Amino acid sequence: MARRAYTLLEVLLVIGLLGLIGLILLPNLGDEIWRRSLIESADRLRSLIVMTHAGAVHDGVKYRIQFPGTADPNDRDARKEIDIPIETLQPQVYRQSDALRYPEAFEEVELPFGGAAVLQPGTRCVAVLPGRPSFDVEGSGPIAGPSIGEGQQTFVPLALHPDGTSEWVTFVLTDLPYDTQLEWEHAARILNVIVDGRTGQVWVQRALRREEVKLMQEKGASPILHVDFTSADEITEDNLLKIQFRSTGVSGGSGGGSGDGTTAP
Repeated sequence: MARRAYTLLEVLLVIGLLGLIGLILLPNLGDEIWRRSLIESADRLRSLIVMTHAGAVHDGVKYRIQFPGTADPNDRDARKEIDIPIETLQPQVYRQSDALRYPEAFEEVELPFGGAAVLQPGTRCVAVLPGRPSFDVEGSGPIAGPSIGEGQQTFVPLALHPDGTSEWVTFVLTDLPYDTQLEWEHAARILNVIVDGRTGQVWVQRALRREEVKLMQEKGASPILHVDFTSADEITEDNLLKIQFRSTGVSGGSGGGSGDGTTAP
């Protein structure tokens, strides 16, 4: 029996439906691609920190990781605040050139990725903050912590010592344009690469919303999670206990948690 051919109207209808589905899915697909690129940047920066730390221990000299424009830490009068970059800049690695005779002299060394970029195109490091991470809720914006827009922000070098120690430092990465007006849903597009100066542990933790930080403070929970947390899902009373259990139940280590946000609620 002969098969009925499709009419032009039916073909156009199918094409129209496929186009409509594409329009619905395309924004979400684009966001996911950008999100994965941001997470990859954070993972590569973490790998750089871990490998450089291992190099400091192996070579018996101090190493530094910093971004262009960072002030010389030996200059006590230098300002630590610089203009927030509006484009992707790559980290730089320095090592002591002669630790015994000239301990304050450093030379730049090649990145250990064979010339490949650490930060993916579109990802910016907008701050490198000293000390334990701060999730400030004093401002009026929806996101706790430092500004990522125009203006100036603190940039310090991360010093990695041959005895395996370092300082607490937080690298703040984002793929948001510099002129973005921050909204509630932007929290997952700001990632903190946090270095624990006590243990050398490095983990990736998304920015926290002001309401999430307030909830954690009310419940006596620390916003410093010590495990990877990159999911955009909201932290609520229902899942806070689960997140804290994962945080306190994972032992320290340079690798942190998994990079896919499996610690998410």
